[in-house]
Amino acid sequence: MKHLIKTGVVAASSALVVGGLMSNGAFASSAGQHALAGRPSHDTVSAVPASRVFAVVNSNGTLARGRGVTSVSRLGTGQYDVRFSRSIATCAWEGTVGPSGFGGAAAPGIVTLVGRIGTTNGLFVTTYSTTGAAADTPFHTLVVCA
Repeated sequence: MKHLIKTGVVAASSALVVGGLMSNGAFASSAGQHALAGRPSHDTVSAVPASRVFAVVNSNGTLARGRGVTSVSRLGTGQYDVRFSRSIATCAWEGTVGPSGFGGAAAPGIVTLVGRIGTTNGLFVTTYSTTGAAADTPFHTLVVCA
């Protein structure tokens, strides 16, 4: 079943919108979300299947789990190289501090992402403590491509 949002009207009601991402992988604009709440919208968003790859990385640089990940390397304190099986040059990248499991919690921290120089399928990830010092911290990355 295809899910479309056109001028704020949902063409199929079984879509779940969380943070602008529909359950079928398409993006919904914030205006589309308002339309779902009964507010008018003038946005037109076509459903485009999104390709998603992700990596959940332990603080020692080992891959806990992922999709489309070809390798992960810890390069130094708080520095990681994450490679995917596809080009991510035209995609959105997001990262956050977090443990790989369901128990416990990671210390508060900061994650930065930048495309890896010399390739279109990699991210250079840096993690820091809240004081700004480089720190080995577990993290999650999500790459969404249209």
